[in-house]
Amino acid sequence: MRISYNWLKDYIDIKLPAEKIAETLTMAGLTVDSIHHITGDAVFEVEVTANRPDWLSYIGVARELSAITGAKLKMPILTKAPGSKAKSAGVAVKIEDKKLCPRYTARIIRGVKVGESPAWLKTKLEAMGLRSVNNVVDITNFCLFETGEPMHAFDLDKVESGEIIVRNASRGEKITTIDGVERTLEGSSLVIADPKKAIAIAGVMGGVSTEVNYSTQNILLEAAYFDPISTRRTSRRLALSTDSSYRFERKVDIANILYASNRASNLITEIAGGSIGELIDIGAKPAGAKTISLEYEKLNAILGVEIAPAKVKKILAALGLKLRSSTKGKASFQVPVFRYDLNNEIDLVEEVARVYGYDKIPVTIPSVIDQPDRMPTDVIVTKKIREILTGLGMDEIITYSLIGRKMLKAASISGEGIAEVANPLTAEQEIMRPSLIPGLLNAILWNVNRKTKDLKLFEIGNIYVKESDSKFEEKKFLSLGIAGENSSWAAGSRAVGFFDLKGIAETLLREMGIRNVSFKYAKDETFSASTCASIEIEGDAAGIIGVPAKKVLSNFDIKEAVYICEISVDAIIKYADMKKRFIEPPKYPSVFRDISIIAAKNVLNADLVGLMRATASEMLKDIKLIDKYEGKQVPDGKISLTYRLEYRDPFKTLEEKQVSEAHAGILRALEEKFGARLRY
Repeated sequence: MRISYNWLKDYIDIKLPAEKIAETLTMAGLTVDSIHHITGDAVFEVEVTANRPDWLSYIGVARELSAITGAKLKMPILTKAPGSKAKSAGVAVKIEDKKLCPRYTARIIRGVKVGESPAWLKTKLEAMGLRSVNNVVDITNFCLFETGEPMHAFDLDKVESGEIIVRNASRGEKITTIDGVERTLEGSSLVIADPKKAIAIAGVMGGVSTEVNYSTQNILLEAAYFDPISTRRTSRRLALSTDSSYRFERKVDIANILYASNRASNLITEIAGGSIGELIDIGAKPAGAKTISLEYEKLNAILGVEIAPAKVKKILAALGLKLRSSTKGKASFQVPVFRYDLNNEIDLVEEVARVYGYDKIPVTIPSVIDQPDRMPTDVIVTKKIREILTGLGMDEIITYSLIGRKMLKAASISGEGIAEVANPLTAEQEIMRPSLIPGLLNAILWNVNRKTKDLKLFEIGNIYVKESDSKFEEKKFLSLGIAGENSSWAAGSRAVGFFDLKGIAETLLREMGIRNVSFKYAKDETFSASTCASIEIEGDAAGIIGVPAKKVLSNFDIKEAVYICEISVDAIIKYADMKKRFIEPPKYPSVFRDISIIAAKNVLNADLVGLMRATASEMLKDIKLIDKYEGKQVPDGKISLTYRLEYRDPFKTLEEKQVSEAHAGILRALEEKFGARLRY
């Protein structure tokens, strides 16, 4: 925005040089980008932030400068304009959309003589980069820059039936604006119209059909409040930005409308003659002013400098805030309506700091507060999970929290306890997901269809459960999914299997410091009956792993072999032990023995391993299933399993006799309890 220094001095008694003014305003937050010196004047190019629409006027800038420098503010003196009911004015105003136009005023001025503007008025407008049109139009532009309230003058005799209608444009409706361009409007654009046609685009530009020219005798002066969002959309859609739209987009002061109308009416009758007639004022009146409390001790603590309460009151009073109550340590201030940006105590602290001067606040180094826990536990755990899984070659995905019932049904997940969306935008967004599995399967399908051969995906996200009619629970879960091939430079390529995913899950839990993990056979509609296991930590159910049921894969149109898992992150958080501990490397070597047994198919691996651990002494350090076989050499209903057992003594080298005795004891226990026999 441009600000003429000579024009600014009409509203403030100040004699500082232009460069000093620019520095003062910039230090207070109203940045002056440059100064252009012209004959007898200096023009500031000012950058106004979006939260300070009150700075988009000379009075607003003068008020700010007065508060900073203490110079006296000089407001224009007005003659109160009369008002009466709409009927006696011979003009009717109707607002069809009061949301987009909360307040509309129409001032009737009769008997004006439209002509050339006086030199002083032309000079001021030229400093703003505008050309002079005529005295009436120039006055509305002058008052726009002076007060910040855009106004428009209609030739009253060209308004059909003297009736003003504020409405939405008809789709495809056309209007020729005062720049001579015919524009096609959308149905969402707000227009000012008479009974026959649109005569202005609300908040943007007037129409040529009712523009004021040298033959105009009677005018209707419009001053209103138009919705910022609606004005912005219309302006951008038409690629038409004006000084008026720029201000309406940032909110004009609804309490300033009548003052601006009175100011313009006074100037019109002073320069163009005529008599001020009736005023039509329709819509919402200014809302009650906000009151904000400020504690002096808190202010000083935040700023790090002692500012006397008297100084604080003086600064805020100069900015237009009124003192409502005051005690030794606290005061309440009424915020003027035009300060939309002041809502909390911290806003008042900022205002005091700006005007007091940031350069007067001493530079200090913030004190360092020791915080042993830098992040919440759940954040630390989820971060660690990501590190482990990405280290295992997995890729993180993010799927939608809103899904459709159709997808839930496709995954064979129960529809009970579902958190429904009251007004879903589409059928694909009607419920909050009760599981991460549907999104995981959808992501696998998307990648498989694009010929991705090595799929290792995971997601950490929330699921949602309806506990009762008024209670909903949000839980954090982890989903894992693999498909395609497992490739490495050493082993080449092979198809992934269930144990690849099981190994990933086991590695994750082990790296999180969770030890007592077991996998037990389970039944779930989403998974195949032959390959499904529950994941238990310390005996508590923590997740599920397996192969999706054929029906589920068919519903998602997945033809590849897929392995998926879902684990409760809350369970991981509960049992995770992430303390770093030193484990001394073994001093003595391990002894490995393989054991191949034939056992019944219905015997669980977890039960076999559990028995081996319970039977062996402390020197049994690890048990791994390294092979399973079903074939001609194995009887029906049986399965061959090969385990590798690691024995080690921390205090000495093991002897063959010790290992053989422990091994034989394990074999006897397996045969006695499960009927398992050694395979030769």
